[in-house]
Amino acid sequence: MSNLNKHQKDYKPEAWKEYTFSELGNFVHLLAKRAGHRANPVKEAKDLYDAGNYLNMMELKLSALRGN
Repeated sequence: MSNLNKHQKDYKPEAWKEYTFSELGNFVHLLAKRAGHRANPVKEAKDLYDAGNYLNMMELKLSALRGN
């Protein structure tokens, strides 16, 4: 989950918490799908990296619901 910390300076504190599970899931889905369409392996890797960050956000929200 450290990838999120790396990008925090670019956003308002904890702004990602405003996304719903559905919105985060859409980001994961669309970025992963787009990665599969990429001819450029560098851009493909970036899309998958970004999808992973949105997935991490979902996991953090789920963990919060569990009380962790």
